[in-house]
Amino acid sequence: MSCSLMRIARFRRLVSALVCTLVLVAAAGTAGCSDSGADSASPAPTARSTASSPTASSSAASSTATARSTPAAGSSGQASAEASESGAPSQVPSLSAEEQASRDAALATPEPTRLEGMDENSPYGASQVAAYFLNLYPYAYATGDLTAWKEISGDECIFCNSVIANVTEVHSGGGWSEHWQQELAVISYGTDPADPSRLVIEIHISTPDRMAYEGTPIMGRRISGGETTILVQVYWKGDHWIVEEGDVQ
Repeated sequence: MSCSLMRIARFRRLVSALVCTLVLVAAAGTAGCSDSGADSASPAPTARSTASSPTASSSAASSTATARSTPAAGSSGQASAEASESGAPSQVPSLSAEEQASRDAALATPEPTRLEGMDENSPYGASQVAAYFLNLYPYAYATGDLTAWKEISGDECIFCNSVIANVTEVHSGGGWSEHWQQELAVISYGTDPADPSRLVIEIHISTPDRMAYEGTPIMGRRISGGETTILVQVYWKGDHWIVEEGDVQ
């Protein structure tokens, strides 16, 4: 079995082992993961900070993360490549006044701040990292800025890399998503019995309806909000947490 398939299998085992304790914690912005190899789920650590942000309803994560746009041709092949790498469009399509206002507002979205306790090697620290990770999700789709997302994502994280690819494609074609506010609550967490440095955080998320703009020409489409559960698998690597995987239940 390849390394990536082994990682996915482990992640799924951890997920199935988590038991929902329904201990909701007000921590606007956390995600969760689990696996059948995890020990019994524990109540979520009480969060000490609040953050509004990301969403990831099953429809939201898939629809927002699906891009059909093609990068606009730049004045040269090099210019197009640079635009694609940065996520900035090489040529912004003509927009209506309403669309331009929406795009300007999205691009002006402030970057989420790091949460208190993220540097702690503890269940609380892991939960805060998962929350911050989810806060970066709507920010990335709104602005195209993937710097912080890449810094916290593991190299082999399939979910993380799919977001990078989709955000880059959408913004390279001049598209964007309205930034949305979501309500997050940590439900439970589980530890990998084979390696206590690996935790899976289970989070409940409520997201609103919002608009996404993409394609050639740019077309707006409404993404329905809703409620879902997200699992985020994190790993303590030396002196910081990284996200190994994410899954929408």
